[in-house]
Amino acid sequence: MTNWIPLGNAYEISPGTRKAYTVQGTEIAVFHVAEGDQPGTFYAIDNSCPHQGASLIEGEGCGTEVTCPLHDWNFDVATGECHDFPDFSLTRFELKVETGVLMVNGDAFGEPGPPENLFLVRYGAMGWVDHFSAEPEDDYPHRTAVLIETSRGEEVGEILSAAGQMEKLPTAAGTIIREFTPADQSTLSSQEDVTARVFQECQTLIQERGMPTEIIDCEQLFDQQTVVLYYLGSRMPALEILAQELNANYAWRIVFHPVDEAPAASGCSSGGCGCDDK
Repeated sequence: MTNWIPLGNAYEISPGTRKAYTVQGTEIAVFHVAEGDQPGTFYAIDNSCPHQGASLIEGEGCGTEVTCPLHDWNFDVATGECHDFPDFSLTRFELKVETGVLMVNGDAFGEPGPPENLFLVRYGAMGWVDHFSAEPEDDYPHRTAVLIETSRGEEVGEILSAAGQMEKLPTAAGTIIREFTPADQSTLSSQEDVTARVFQECQTLIQERGMPTEIIDCEQLFDQQTVVLYYLGSRMPALEILAQELNANYAWRIVFHPVDEAPAASGCSSGGCGCDDK
């Protein structure tokens, strides 16, 4: 038997508008698409763009199409398909209207699992602080160094505290792999430090091209694959092109990241304007 979960009154979403709902910890976006003179149709998709987690409810669109407000990925809300990158389709949710109430098929959400074992972790050259999930049996004291998996790769972080009892647990920005060990420190110390070279070359190219931005810091991640350049200013396609040029010169993956924006909790983090895929 289908488990239909009521969302609210259908009239709250007039034709041509949309609204976000949270169901069992998942945020979905419901679109009421008008079809000429015919009654409109309701469609529901995952509200989080699979690229960098932007809210699709904030995107522009017409008919069944909606565009991610962050990097302009285009989706069909009726099918969940991503027109730009077919491998990154969205989850669709079945809806129905019964006696004026909009309902979603709850079977798509499955049974709620046990609460995550979350810790507050400080990480990155910018000192970002966010929640990371650990194995249920893991416990980390204050200021324990840990190895974490973020959307950018493997990084080193520092435990600030356990999340404790919260009415609504936040979305984890990544996972805690394990405690950072002396062997990890030896690996870190033996890495070739390419940050100074990448930083200087990038600064020179930006100045030569008169780009309205400034690189203020650079760091290598523990994964020995990624170098992150932090910049002031707004996102721009020119940084995407520059990232591609630098990637051709180095064995490391070069990522540009704005200093005022923490890494996404999901999706890719390929840098540039934010992505070297688009």
